[in-house]
Amino acid sequence: MTIRKTLLGAAAGLAVAALALTGCQASGPAAGDDSYSVGVTFSDLSNPVWAELVQEAQSYGAEEGMSVNYVDAQSDAAKQVTQIENFIQQGVDAIVICAVDAKSLVDVTAKAQEAGIKVVGYTQVLDNYDAQYLVDAYNTGYANGEAAANWINENYADEKVVEWGLMDLPTFPEIIDRANGIKDAIAELAPNAKLVATAPALTAEDGVANAENFLQANPNMKVIATIGGGGAAGGNEGVKSAGVTDYKAFGLFGIDATENEIQNILNGDPQKSSISLGGGKAHGRTLIDITADLLAGKTVEKDQYMPVTVIDESNAQDYYDEVFGG
Repeated sequence: MTIRKTLLGAAAGLAVAALALTGCQASGPAAGDDSYSVGVTFSDLSNPVWAELVQEAQSYGAEEGMSVNYVDAQSDAAKQVTQIENFIQQGVDAIVICAVDAKSLVDVTAKAQEAGIKVVGYTQVLDNYDAQYLVDAYNTGYANGEAAANWINENYADEKVVEWGLMDLPTFPEIIDRANGIKDAIAELAPNAKLVATAPALTAEDGVANAENFLQANPNMKVIATIGGGGAAGGNEGVKSAGVTDYKAFGLFGIDATENEIQNILNGDPQKSSISLGGGKAHGRTLIDITADLLAGKTVEKDQYMPVTVIDESNAQDYYDEVFGG
């Protein structure tokens, strides 16, 4: 599989401490009696990409005449159902949902649609929705695994066994597909690679701990692949703190292309590449655009997918300059 290395979208990581767990609300200059109200509920805003997304959706929504209120479900499916019920009672015009558990939302999303509220899904497939913005999960993972496999072949083709570790997140079906794509690509393209450690990672803290544990138990490990930017950013630091000093001899491969990840690539750190899916800011704007079109009565493609782009040392500087302003 060949992944075209072009510049698409935007990605960045923000400190989670900047988010209030109870939710934030803003009205732009255009907001008034004729403005739309949009409720946003995300499964876990400790994910730095999602944290950036909801903040961008709020500010961009204000520019477009929307009052956007976002809340954090904190990985609690029952809490998310209550949040959506609250949005329905508030009479919002649309609800954007990144589900904790899509199956638990079947009844409440049907209730929202019966009330005339537009439902927009993000990353997790919903049963009842008007539009969704999704990850091509398997091919995203495959692109990351392909990048890792290519690096293994360039640096350790003569090694009989190259040990590698995987940071996954088996909570979500789509993330399981992403992890399977990583594993399949490495198995197919780097047959001397052997998976010796697996642990879940959502946050940078998870990534630090996993990398340290991986390398303590498997000191010959040469590669770590992650399903997201939090694990990658933390994993990069964990590899260092575990005592690896020859960064050229170790490869870490992530997904999300956050600002932290791209800086790591540019600095010659253990991280060698990341997969851009458009990034938090771009996704926030896309979700608002989709919502605005639905509310305007326009025809909207129900299932839309994020771009998949490999960012490595060959294009990291251009990507950084375009996305993060140099």
